[in-house]
Amino acid sequence: MVLAGTYQGLWIGQIELDKVNEVASKTDTNTLQPVKHVFDMTLLLHVDQAGMVRLLKNVTMMQKKEEVDGENIVRRVLITNDSLLPEYDGIVRRDGKLIGIRLGSLSYDFPTDQTEMPLTGNLSPGNTLECTIEMDENHPTNPFRHLYHPDHQQGKNITRQIQLTISATQDNNDPDDDQFSLAGTYQESISGLHKIPIKIAGSFSIQRISEVDVLNQ
Repeated sequence: MVLAGTYQGLWIGQIELDKVNEVASKTDTNTLQPVKHVFDMTLLLHVDQAGMVRLLKNVTMMQKKEEVDGENIVRRVLITNDSLLPEYDGIVRRDGKLIGIRLGSLSYDFPTDQTEMPLTGNLSPGNTLECTIEMDENHPTNPFRHLYHPDHQQGKNITRQIQLTISATQDNNDPDDDQFSLAGTYQESISGLHKIPIKIAGSFSIQRISEVDVLNQ
């Protein structure tokens, strides 16, 4: 059982973006305006034993058989480093084989040597989480690069400043409840795509789906 007031584990949810600034405006490029259609993004967060919060782009839920005090047990694990997957067993059977459950978000990518992005702040009501993601001009998923176009073999440096503010009042803030969830507001400023930073905002809601508080172990 998790102690009340703790938030360790894997969280997944949705961001609903419903506001953006008008960079083409001749009078006001800063004020965020409502959008006609909401845009959804998947959000994956992990909180470790020390309370450190990390933004994830992919994670695979696996398991590992161990012997503890003479008894065989199965321990669930969360893997973000794909090179480690052969060391673990899957948790669902498909076509006669055990495979892991893979979760991902197409909305985020990190420097090529990183599978996680640390955020400042604590994941709890009333707090704010922040991080900055920098994508260099040669990153494989840089939107300005194109493998077969001679004019787009090199991209542009892109910076994403992300802020998640968790609402002080929550509908369900009981860690012992299966529906334990958190909600709040999302803000992001993107530099490098346009001469004027693109600002987007909306709301988010996340739910804890695993209490495993370490990654890749």
